[in-house]
Amino acid sequence: MRSRFHLSIICILCVALGSCSLSTPVEVQLSPAAAENIVFSTSQPKEMVTAATIMSPMLTPASTQMPIPTSTPTPSFAWGDFPGPIEDSELEIPTPVKPIQFPPKTVNILLLGTDRRSSWTYYQTDAVVILSLDPVANSATFISIPRDLYVYIPGWKVNRINTAEFHGGFEMIADTVLYNLGIPIDHYLKVEYWGFKEAIDILDGIDVRSTGRVKDMCEGISYEYEKDVVYHMDGFAAMCYVRMRMKSSDFDRLRRQQDVFLAMLEKFISIDGFLKVPQLYDTFSQIVETDMALDDLLPLLPLAGKLAVDSSRIRFYRIDSSMVESWQTPQSRAAVLLPKQDLIQAMLEEAFRNSNGSASSVP
Repeated sequence: MRSRFHLSIICILCVALGSCSLSTPVEVQLSPAAAENIVFSTSQPKEMVTAATIMSPMLTPASTQMPIPTSTPTPSFAWGDFPGPIEDSELEIPTPVKPIQFPPKTVNILLLGTDRRSSWTYYQTDAVVILSLDPVANSATFISIPRDLYVYIPGWKVNRINTAEFHGGFEMIADTVLYNLGIPIDHYLKVEYWGFKEAIDILDGIDVRSTGRVKDMCEGISYEYEKDVVYHMDGFAAMCYVRMRMKSSDFDRLRRQQDVFLAMLEKFISIDGFLKVPQLYDTFSQIVETDMALDDLLPLLPLAGKLAVDSSRIRFYRIDSSMVESWQTPQSRAAVLLPKQDLIQAMLEEAFRNSNGSASSVP
């Protein structure tokens, strides 16, 4: 029972946020001097194109600070040791950010929530959250990422971050997080759309304190929530609460996801939640996909217990509207969010410094 209890606590970290062909690139070994002398040209015959000549249109800032496409290609090897692109991008590929160093026992887990239904083939990962667990500092830090963040996906191209997992699995989205945020990922937990609703219904609903005002539609039903008011929600209502964005935004949705997580954790550690551990465990085993084995979970059990009784050890951060710039891609006309790397990195440094006091960027 003890193992099931702690495993369910860890799994619920993913469920609370869940409603919301990778080709091998050609490796070209060149000396630094030879690389500097590469002449880029898009007029080469198809059979002559290699990883050293793959192009991406470059964007330069205008007076409005909005990128404007030009014909300048992305320099070869801009992506460092990561896989190079296999398709053209509508944005110059940025260089990878400096990786963050964490204390040795820290475990970084990628929590993924997809919008996939049972009859769907294609899906997107609409909830992307990094959970950093520090068993020494007895802390947990959440970093929520907007699904439309437009970043380089190593081994593919620049695209929305929510397309990486479907296109290339865990390895591709883990590389994407490391490349663009500097956070190494150890494991992942993924939950499907329907599992979120089912888990909350097993708990007989949750009591959610809304941290902001929202009035929106979901499945043809109108919902309205005021700030600092507690609402009881069944699975369907909670699912709508975290997904609504017709009249709000993805940034507001990140906030509501975190509201629901806290409510689920509080309900789960109550007497009613504890009594439902066997049922919840069986549900989690069906709805959660993870690469975490028992040997990965056992070292985290003491921390899971401390987080369950002291939520002040859990810290929440997110990439908000001040850290991105709205942009429309010139060819596909897609509305995306361009990251402001300096502001995002400042937020990450604060988050992990507050969490474990020792995380830092590699000099």
